[in-house]
Amino acid sequence: MNKVLLLIALIVTSVIGFMVKLPKPLRGFGFELHAAFYCLASIFLLILFPKRHFLVLIGLIFFGIIIEVFQHASNYILDKRIHGNFDPIDIQYNLIGVFLAFIPFYLIKILRKLMI
Repeated sequence: MNKVLLLIALIVTSVIGFMVKLPKPLRGFGFELHAAFYCLASIFLLILFPKRHFLVLIGLIFFGIIIEVFQHASNYILDKRIHGNFDPIDIQYNLIGVFLAFIPFYLIKILRKLMI
């Protein structure tokens, strides 16, 4: 139960973080920040839920797409531009971050099975 509450808190914090504009010094690094966030989120969630790795993978991919849709929709729903528009390149960098964590995870998993 504590893991679920932690996950909910992290999702809420992440949504808020992705919905506001980046501070000026970070604005030129948006794509790299997307990849870094999703890589670190993948690692954290794989540690938190090691037996649910496929669910973590699918969840992060969908979260990355949904957050982009919400960023775009928020400009119309709130009648105030708080963020940019839907950007497929952001989703591409989200996927890069996820796979930077998952490729070594699955390679280690395969190597462990081969060694047994």
